[in-house]
Amino acid sequence: MNKRLVVAVCCLLFVTVAVASEYTTDSLEEARLSEQIVRLQKTLRMNERGASTWWKTWTALYAVGTIAQGGIALTTSDKSVRQDMIVGAGTTILGVASQLITPVSTDFHPVGVDSISKLSYIDKQRLLSQGEANLKKQAEIAEIGKGWQVHALSGAVNLASGLITWIGFNRSFGEGVLNFALNSVITETQIWTQPIRAKKAYERYLQANEQGFECPTTSSAEWYGQVSTGSCTLGIRF
Repeated sequence: MNKRLVVAVCCLLFVTVAVASEYTTDSLEEARLSEQIVRLQKTLRMNERGASTWWKTWTALYAVGTIAQGGIALTTSDKSVRQDMIVGAGTTILGVASQLITPVSTDFHPVGVDSISKLSYIDKQRLLSQGEANLKKQAEIAEIGKGWQVHALSGAVNLASGLITWIGFNRSFGEGVLNFALNSVITETQIWTQPIRAKKAYERYLQANEQGFECPTTSSAEWYGQVSTGSCTLGIRF
């Protein structure tokens, strides 16, 4: 009778420990997932803010340049100045158009820490996947913004403005070169000042997650037990 009682108590103890272990493991996994989402949300927010500031700044600069040069072109009586302002306004309005057709923002909407903690495990996984997709998109935008295609397009516009000054307006070759050089400095500055934080953050994320965008797994302790006639074994495997 006593032996059966001991076996029953051991079995009950084993079941209780196993359930508690599983509950603790699930809780730790969910806590880890929440922490990862919070870190990812912070990174996305910083990337979005930096890219948005850059985009708004250059859009405003191009817009102001267009208005200012257009106003001077309409009011000046100096032929050379008018020609320079017309070409300048033409290039800056193309800059505005380029900014408008190539936005740098994504569909990222930040979620507060309190809101994240209230989500179910499935919703957290879904939010993590959305965040990962946004991070990838931010990285792609940052990379495209510094690609050779952007340099080539800007160079073509700058070359055209120089040729218009030189040949179209029958000005000197040196003035055409000066126009090309000045516009090249402006456009290259715009390109190279575009934030690349998102690209670096994406690369670090991939390095931290060897399976791409899958959540990194961590090994945890595993309880095991064995009950047989006259004996009960309970242990933990790491």
